[in-house]
Amino acid sequence: MKRYIMFLMAGLSLFSASCKKNSSMDLLGKQSGGYNPQLSVSLSNKTPLVGEVTVVTATTSQRKDKIAKVEFSHTLSERFGVELSLANTVIKTWDAEKPIMVVRDTMVRDVVWKTISSTNNELDNYFVTLSNNYVVPVTYDRFIQTDGKYPSNGPELLRKLPNEAFEIVKSQLTFVIGVADYVKLFPTAPDANFVITGGVKTAVSAIGKTYLRDNLTRELLISNGLKEIKKHGALTALIIVKVTTADAAQTTISNSIESIY
Repeated sequence: MKRYIMFLMAGLSLFSASCKKNSSMDLLGKQSGGYNPQLSVSLSNKTPLVGEVTVVTATTSQRKDKIAKVEFSHTLSERFGVELSLANTVIKTWDAEKPIMVVRDTMVRDVVWKTISSTNNELDNYFVTLSNNYVVPVTYDRFIQTDGKYPSNGPELLRKLPNEAFEIVKSQLTFVIGVADYVKLFPTAPDANFVITGGVKTAVSAIGKTYLRDNLTRELLISNGLKEIKKHGALTALIIVKVTTADAAQTTISNSIESIY
């Protein structure tokens, strides 16, 4: 009987050993030849204003402490409308909730702005013995308006707007433009383009508004009436932290911040 019990217990032990599950870390090591680093990322300010600094802190560790480098990269993009002024007329096509016009641009794409490497033991400066991991705080000071395809303001912004956007600008002008600004744009416009009361031009007529939509060009607007044009919109930064081990295993975390300008 004792022999039977001993044989049974030995069989159960063998069965338990054969059924033991590999941890995800073990599986990863077998599949890739290395162990993925653990990584968490925090931001000191998740809602910064444009131009404000954010501290990005990466906390990382790896089973065998073979971290090769910690990379910080970013993508900077915007979506915007414009505020356009004539002498007596102002239009605004941007609203954070319901914009009339949205133009999109990516000014910076996947650019590495900071790397902390194990070369020359640089990474060792960030090792925290108590928690047995690397804590790497880096200042992100690139959340600023940056000219990409479209300048921030001025005639060149108007020149580079997509055709669809310029059509919206013209359409918005027809709703608010007065006689004085209209005459500057079209000095020889016929009387049919105006509402005339008592011999005085008091408003732009429906014919005049159609004429503006059909005939106003960017260069005519710049030379005959433009006072100012500038962008209003939202700036977005995608901040990416990537940790690479000596075995080329990687872990990546991304965070985004956005602010209206």
